[in-house]
Amino acid sequence: MRPLAPSEKILFLILCAGVFLALNMIGLRAFLEARTRIEQSIVVAKSELAEDQNWLTVANTLHPAMTWINAHPMPQMETDDASALLLKTEREAAEKAGLKVTEENLLPSLDTPQRSSVAVAAKLSGRFEGIVKMLFELQTPTAWRSLDKLTLKSDAQPPNVIADLELRQYFHPGVATASPTPLQATNTP
Repeated sequence: MRPLAPSEKILFLILCAGVFLALNMIGLRAFLEARTRIEQSIVVAKSELAEDQNWLTVANTLHPAMTWINAHPMPQMETDDASALLLKTEREAAEKAGLKVTEENLLPSLDTPQRSSVAVAAKLSGRFEGIVKMLFELQTPTAWRSLDKLTLKSDAQPPNVIADLELRQYFHPGVATASPTPLQATNTP
């Protein structure tokens, strides 16, 4: 092989420097891409960790509620029994508060795997204090009842009001047990 001329040596060194520079740039690019992927993985892991911590916080927050629910179980009864008991309870509470029931309708029952519910829509007339007294009596937490809708209007007679409300009773479908449920226990004198 013949010796390289000085201009060929310079060209060879420039070619070697170009290849060296190109390989370094490829390596630097691969390093930066790997670093970006690692940073993205860290961000994803941190967000997953924060979400998991949020779930743990929610679970710890709901623990007292679950304890209360386990201590005060939802009553077990059939749909017809629940409807009859809700109507009876609503009428008795209205009578006790000195209210007149002008209209009442049973609403369709709602069934889910966790619970069932029946509802009654009622129009009542009487003094405002009676309405408040009745609502306070009906909505005890252990009774598993909720007020879905309440509309108050002035009556033609000034101290009286007309209340339009929907009352819902939650229960587990099934045969009622021999012992009184919290719902029945609140309605006995």
